[in-house]
Amino acid sequence: FLSVACLFEGYDFMALTQILPELRVEMGVSRTGAGLLVGVVNAGTVVAYLMVRGADRWGRKKVLTLTITGYTIFTFLTAFSPNIYVFALLQMIARVFLIGEWATSMVIAAEEFPARNRGMVIGVLQAFTSFGAIVCAGIVPLLLKTPHGWRTVYFVGIIPLLVLAFARRGLKETKRFQQLDPKRRKRSMLDIWHTPYKKRMLQLSAIWFLTYICSQNGV
Repeated sequence: FLSVACLFEGYDFMALTQILPELRVEMGVSRTGAGLLVGVVNAGTVVAYLMVRGADRWGRKKVLTLTITGYTIFTFLTAFSPNIYVFALLQMIARVFLIGEWATSMVIAAEEFPARNRGMVIGVLQAFTSFGAIVCAGIVPLLLKTPHGWRTVYFVGIIPLLVLAFARRGLKETKRFQQLDPKRRKRSMLDIWHTPYKKRMLQLSAIWFLTYICSQNGV
């Protein structure tokens, strides 16, 4: 179930770059405008932090359900975008839910699987993200040839909601969250600066920041 959430994270990131040429022609967007479009959509990745923080207060299950539903709805609506401004807004909101979905999936995996299997499980989930990008790279050229062109790419986004409708009864809250003191659920997001994890967080943040500068520009 978690792997489906991760698969669409990879799918969505690749889809935007693949449909961009056709989208530019249909909506009359310049090269500079296309760059701004990608920037606006990716801003949703940053805003998603607030969504992920909600998992500490409302629970992992609720946030995962909310993010999958939100991502599906706004991705589906994207297919009906009448102009580039509506497209950018819908995709930015969809990206907020998508990253929230992906990050919450990682949290659930980290909390629910024993330490001896945790690295392997998170590695598999990350692999599904890459697999999603591969699937997208393979099927988008075919979808672009359909009568609805690039819009068909976003019609596919309805699949996560169908999976959720089937799997939601078996989705449970993590034991670690259930055991968490209610007072700690309301901690400030700045509390991390007063923990032993501050240095490690800064190191990992720097690594991912530099990695994405390279990889996202490359894509």
